[in-house]
Amino acid sequence: MAEEVEGAEGVEEKSGSRLPILIVAVVVALAVGGGGAYLLMPAPDAEAKPKEKAAVGKIVPVESFIVNLNEAKSTRYLKVTISVMLTDESLEETARLRMDLLRDGVLTYLSGLSIDDVRGSETKEIIRERVLELANESLGEGEVVQQVLFKEFVVQ
Repeated sequence: MAEEVEGAEGVEEKSGSRLPILIVAVVVALAVGGGGAYLLMPAPDAEAKPKEKAAVGKIVPVESFIVNLNEAKSTRYLKVTISVMLTDESLEETARLRMDLLRDGVLTYLSGLSIDDVRGSETKEIIRERVLELANESLGEGEVVQQVLFKEFVVQ
C-alpha cells in the first residue's frame, strides 16, 4: 500500500507540473503575438504635426432679415438673424463698409425661397452655404467670410 500512495503522489506531481508549462506557453504566445502586431503596425509619422484648430476670426453681427416667403396661396414670413465670421480681423472695417451690399444680396435670396426651402436642417445648411457665397461675393477681396452663423431662424 505504501507503494500505491507513492504512485498516486507521482501522478499528482506530473499533472501539477503541467500548469507552469501551460502558463509559460500562454505568456510566450501573447508576447510573440503582441510583438508581431507592433512590428506590423505602420509607424507614426515622426514629422506629423498635431491637428490645429481652425482659427476663430472676428465675428460681425448682421441685422435681422424679415422676408415674405415665395408662396402663392398663403402669406408666410421668414426671420433670419446671422453673424459672419471673418477670415482676418483686419477685414472688419471693410465688412462694415460693405454691409449694405451683403444685406441686399441675402435679402433678395431669402425672399425667393418657399416654405419647402426652409424646412429641416438640411435646407438650413444649403441656405448657410449660399449666404456664405453671397457674403464673399458682396464683400469682395476673395474669401472674407469663413463662416455664417445663424442666431435666429423663424418661419411663421
